[in-house]
Amino acid sequence: MIKKGLSESQTLKTAIHETAHAKLHDREILESLGVEKDRLTKEVEAESVAYCVCSSFGLDTSDYSFPYIAGWSSNREMKEMKASMDVIRKTAGEMIDQLTEELEIILEEKQKTELHEKYGILVDALEAAGYRYDYRESEPGHIVLAPDGTHEIAGYLQFESWGDIQNWLEDTIVEGTDISERVDRALYPFKYDYTLEEEMFRGNGDRYAIYHVDEDSPGKQHLFMNMAMVKEDGITIDAANYKCVYSGRLHENEKLDDLYAVFNDNPPADYKAHSMSVSDVIITNHGGDMQAYYVDRFGFAELSDFAAQREKILDIVPEIENVDYENDLTCISFYAAECAEFPVMGEVHYDLTLPEALEAYEKIPSERMHGLKCVGFDLKDGSDYEGMQSLMIEGKIQKEFLNSIPGFRDNSYVQNAISRVEKYLEEIHPNVENSMESNKKVDNEKNISEEKMRKS
Repeated sequence: MIKKGLSESQTLKTAIHETAHAKLHDREILESLGVEKDRLTKEVEAESVAYCVCSSFGLDTSDYSFPYIAGWSSNREMKEMKASMDVIRKTAGEMIDQLTEELEIILEEKQKTELHEKYGILVDALEAAGYRYDYRESEPGHIVLAPDGTHEIAGYLQFESWGDIQNWLEDTIVEGTDISERVDRALYPFKYDYTLEEEMFRGNGDRYAIYHVDEDSPGKQHLFMNMAMVKEDGITIDAANYKCVYSGRLHENEKLDDLYAVFNDNPPADYKAHSMSVSDVIITNHGGDMQAYYVDRFGFAELSDFAAQREKILDIVPEIENVDYENDLTCISFYAAECAEFPVMGEVHYDLTLPEALEAYEKIPSERMHGLKCVGFDLKDGSDYEGMQSLMIEGKIQKEFLNSIPGFRDNSYVQNAISRVEKYLEEIHPNVENSMESNKKVDNEKNISEEKMRKS
């Protein structure tokens, strides 16, 4: 037991002294070795180890340790002293190595915390690109990035500043490689309405997802159990007891065994879960063929219902196939109006396709007196949300408002129109007034629209 009131250095030295006693002088250990040591020998060895370890880390305890050791070691035979010296050297070396490793881990964790506080998004994007910040090799003005297992062939990268790293990440997005989407999501998450797992279920390319048992769920009863044991115990594999830990693109000719090898031996830098193990599940979507597999002791066992269960949990809205969004006016049409608040006033053009409505919108002068010009849609899907609604007012898309209403948020026609107008604004950059008064008028138009929706 360490006394209270000691200095910080003395407390540390005493802790190491007592640890040395535990390593060297445990009764069972000594008995198993057939060794007997008197109290004098034990104290000399423990304090000598403490002195050596502390000295290795720049902590000078000689003022206390030397008199302490001298007091205990007086009148000791040279043979006894030599035996103790061998023990002291070996034990001190082991403790120094162990403490050095632990201190490096603590220091690295501290550096990680500080780095994330400064460059969190960039660090996440680096990992998405397949690289880890090398804490041991990096220094101010010289940043070293170590590749993960799947990017080893590219080797280490070096940069002078985080600004250079950001430029490299931006270039990576533009290149359109298989990691571009991951980097883009890390830097600009607000651009994406769906997670990578959801993209897999929506059929956006060949993809896979990895699932681990949620240890806070009933599924923990079969954690790391092979399929034979699962069947023997009558356990049902339920997707509700799993969580998605990673999802990505499935490369051409990539098999389950390939994924198993990657996530055991060379995991991606942005993979933060345990290595792939028995009881994990993999879902693959290859050319629209959705299959789920249980990672077994040897190989994989197919799960017939897991993918459908997971899709239901995610509440994926099926895509409408073979729909001509641009020209199909039976479910939705568009209009351009001089006045967003009352689209019957002034110049107005009805029953248009979206490109026609945008063209008409551009031709309406912004200085008209009836209000702010707009592009809107007229929904004709038989739902409670049928009718006319503004889509864009004076170059300001009404996405936030529209997505706050379930009937619009879940309607593929409306969502498609929002996406197309977003792209239109990015490409055309119409002349938008940015004054406070103009923004206030747009907000007023939105408030009026919201009031109309509440009343209806």
